[in-house]
Amino acid sequence: MRLSIIIPTKDRGEVFDQTLRNTLDSIQHVDAEIIVVNDSKTFQPFIPDTKRIKLIKNVKSGVASARNAGVKESRGEILLFLDDDILISDTSVTHILNLHTNMPDACFNLNWEYPVSLKNDLKNLQFGRFMEAHELTSFKGWYDDASWKDNALFLSKSVASFHLSISRINFEKTSGYNELFPHAGFEDYDFPLQLKRANIALYIDSRILVFHNERDRIKMENWLNSQKRRAATRSVAVTLGYQELRLTYSLVKELLLNCIITFSRIILNLLRIIPNNRLMDPLYFKLVEALLASKIYEGYTSSNKIE
Repeated sequence: MRLSIIIPTKDRGEVFDQTLRNTLDSIQHVDAEIIVVNDSKTFQPFIPDTKRIKLIKNVKSGVASARNAGVKESRGEILLFLDDDILISDTSVTHILNLHTNMPDACFNLNWEYPVSLKNDLKNLQFGRFMEAHELTSFKGWYDDASWKDNALFLSKSVASFHLSISRINFEKTSGYNELFPHAGFEDYDFPLQLKRANIALYIDSRILVFHNERDRIKMENWLNSQKRRAATRSVAVTLGYQELRLTYSLVKELLLNCIITFSRIILNLLRIIPNNRLMDPLYFKLVEALLASKIYEGYTSSNKIE
């Protein structure tokens, strides 16, 4: 088997359904399998009746353990870790297989952006415009480093697992994803460091685009809660010894953030009544930024040790 695509999923509904259909369409021309790892304890995703897809249940919890479980069930020479909201293509599949043929001692991220239809919808939403203003609708914006190169294959300081391809041989040089991380987030800080220690080169190829169909996560409260969970994984990373990730808060800042937390429901209600007008966006953005800071503080301080 040439390629194994490993897709952890948890309660994503139609977004996951679209990803799975799209992935299945994209591998018709190659020897490939799809391993779906269900991380939900309450929801069973719909799986088409095809031998190309295998559904397994994550007996543990969290995306790190789900990815490791997927690897154990897979047979491919090349592993592609795929988030359950990423839309690939037959072109992107062919491209990564060619990359691994020519550069066997490397792993690769491709570029991502929000689908055009989603970006168009965002322009009409206050929170959508917040995301655009903060460059949260593309991989380049999240990467936020001067080393980014447009339309190029370049060595990267790190990689992320939204669309990460690696040979099985190279994956087995690591200890896999650290399952102490409870949610998605800073497990993607730990794993690239393992790759570097194993002398596996990290590349981003911005020449090929996949789409991040995060349509169900563009609701403000959903997005803020995901940032809280991400901050909890940052705290775990600090506990594991990554002191460079430590966040420090002065007493004044802690008091301010706790005040925001106390009045967060009022702030949310205020955000709902602010007119959807670009002239009001600066006020809207400031209030969202305040809530975001409080959610990061909550997540980071509520998980200051490994359970």
